[in-house]
Amino acid sequence: MQVAGRLKAELGHLIGTLPEHARHASGMARHLGVLRVTCQRVVQAVQGEAAPPMLARLPGVEGLRQFVDGFMRVGADRAAAESALSAVEAFERLIAMLGGSQTKLAERLQLSVGAPGGGEPAGPRVLAGAREREDLYAAATRVTGRSCDVALSIYAFRPCPGDEALLERALAKGLIGSTVTPGGLPMVLSSGDTVRGEEEARRITLLHGETAVGRTPEAILKPFTTDPLPMVTSRGRGGWLSQIIDSDAAHEGGPIDVVTALRARHPAMDPQTGKPTLDSVWSLVTCPSRRLILDVYLHNTLERRYRPSMDALLWTATLDVAEDQKWVMRLPSQPRLQMLGRGLGGSASPLWPRHGELTAYFYDHIGWDPDGFIGFRCEVEYPVWRAGYCMAFEYLG
Repeated sequence: MQVAGRLKAELGHLIGTLPEHARHASGMARHLGVLRVTCQRVVQAVQGEAAPPMLARLPGVEGLRQFVDGFMRVGADRAAAESALSAVEAFERLIAMLGGSQTKLAERLQLSVGAPGGGEPAGPRVLAGAREREDLYAAATRVTGRSCDVALSIYAFRPCPGDEALLERALAKGLIGSTVTPGGLPMVLSSGDTVRGEEEARRITLLHGETAVGRTPEAILKPFTTDPLPMVTSRGRGGWLSQIIDSDAAHEGGPIDVVTALRARHPAMDPQTGKPTLDSVWSLVTCPSRRLILDVYLHNTLERRYRPSMDALLWTATLDVAEDQKWVMRLPSQPRLQMLGRGLGGSASPLWPRHGELTAYFYDHIGWDPDGFIGFRCEVEYPVWRAGYCMAFEYLG
């Protein structure tokens, strides 16, 4: 729910501006001159998931207003405080519309979340389900002249051997059952990062270190690509690479499978901010797709430092989206994050029979031991066209 996401973002941002000693309930109450129980409820609510039940854990509207007023009294950023107050007012309007009181709103939320048999809550249907996403897929296919059965991405991250100031990334991307109608948009696979830094420290190469420029048939994973092989042309700069797939000559526009693989490295810490560069991994639905599989594997030395989460967001020209801005872009229906566990035991997917086989081949090809990695996955049937499925990683230290 957008109201919950907005409150979590705005109140969390305000709390983040406090000095360290005032970020727990007791210190916050003394610093802001607000009741301790009000601070405690806000802190507990924003630490949880931005889901409808969060609204029942918050203080009432009047308590939230007093909480924000406390920030204004201590000279907090006025724009941030007013944004938080606007979110509180949106919460007040929701209460008036759905319940009339916070208690009745909580009862409505409980009914909606716990609908028996997984059914939808009573009332007007406003959130898109699989049928609406399938309709969007069909329309986007006609608009773009492109489609595919499966869009897949497999990422693996580890500290660079011999230089832990660098993070090494291996990536396999594929379009299975991909078609381009005459005059349709070209078939392109893209990858990159949003890190600022030296170009040499952000090189993207093919799996064995070859330069990813011009005609690059070496990028293709042949056992998973239609024969005769399509032509792949690579170009890019600034940590970003596009691979243009030309299959018309060999396949006359018919469905093809194409899977490519790359390696890259970049600084483990952003030189501009001092924060970890592993903050999010995106799968962008540029091609209308029936199914999406996004796998991210972290080396066990990295995994214990991060907490993953999953979002479906409308994406813009930049993927460098601050956490407190995601509520503006977050789609009402969200995907589920799965933990695959250590190694490749959970790598198979019901959305494509060869996915487990591809993952094992990928690890063998890059020469990394999969038992040293822990995997996470997002699977979606009929992903929203022009959405970005974003696996975020909160740094725990």
